[in-house]
Amino acid sequence: MTSSTVNHPSIPTRKEIIDACAPLRGTNVLKYEVDEARPLFIKFGSELMGGAETQKYLYEQSVQNPSAPRLPAVYDAFEIGSVGCRRGYIVMEYIEAPTVEYWLDKKPDMAELLYDKVTEAVRWILDCALPVEQRFGPVGRGPAQHRVFPDRIAPLGFDSVDAVQRYLNTALTRFTPKLAARPALVDFSNEEVCFYHSDIRPSNFHYDPETQKITIVDLQHVGMGPKSFASYPLHVPHHMDREFRQAITARIDYERTESISAMARASGYLVMCSNPTLGLDQSGYSWLQKAGPNKPMRQLFPHLNKKFIALDTPHVARN
Repeated sequence: MTSSTVNHPSIPTRKEIIDACAPLRGTNVLKYEVDEARPLFIKFGSELMGGAETQKYLYEQSVQNPSAPRLPAVYDAFEIGSVGCRRGYIVMEYIEAPTVEYWLDKKPDMAELLYDKVTEAVRWILDCALPVEQRFGPVGRGPAQHRVFPDRIAPLGFDSVDAVQRYLNTALTRFTPKLAARPALVDFSNEEVCFYHSDIRPSNFHYDPETQKITIVDLQHVGMGPKSFASYPLHVPHHMDREFRQAITARIDYERTESISAMARASGYLVMCSNPTLGLDQSGYSWLQKAGPNKPMRQLFPHLNKKFIALDTPHVARN
């Protein structure tokens, strides 16, 4: 079991958390209430720990800045199960304020105000100071979750920005038709690293009219990466919440980077690929690239040495 905890006077035990979530079907969230204690919000499922660490980091940044948006405090985060079938749980502050989605539906005359408030909140995330230990994806650990990847999650735990660039360019070069012009490739070499938010939807923001504060929730799709990863969700069309996204994009005036068109093409190829890893490792290399042109075949396939004559030596007749 892996974990991360912040003290809270009314937090349930981990067994109580697991038992409360076990019978639930068709949902991965729970409002947890006990007696007169303030309710808690529990989210459970796979690949949650990176989002929990990101939320904790951004929460710590927000409480130091009175003008920052609110983020729910994380009281506990842990995983159970073995590698490949882990289930995570995040116990956090429950946000009483309705979502922006609710306000847009019930009070459409508030739209301009809400768009402005959400834009300020998104801009705060994109401009937020990075942690000392930087990596591609969420703070701490776990794969990046971003719209550019199939099913919105990176198939590999890329160990660097260069690895992600190699991965996307492999998709472009491998699947572009042979008779087509050479595709433009992604190039992150001159881009600054910043936070991105890949899931800008009205349901992921709450608004309290009394405090006039926006609260940002569901930070699984927030992480660190080249600036193109922040630009992509704002400038590449998407069918979900199109009007809302366009309103935020128009207000935030965020740079449209040169690589996002190539990223969009690579994303289209990856969706149709049966193996989204493309046979690459976390550094973005295939086994053949790692081997190099002069590595003997017996070193690449040691398990075949006893069955076959080494392919890298001249054939010798056997008696």
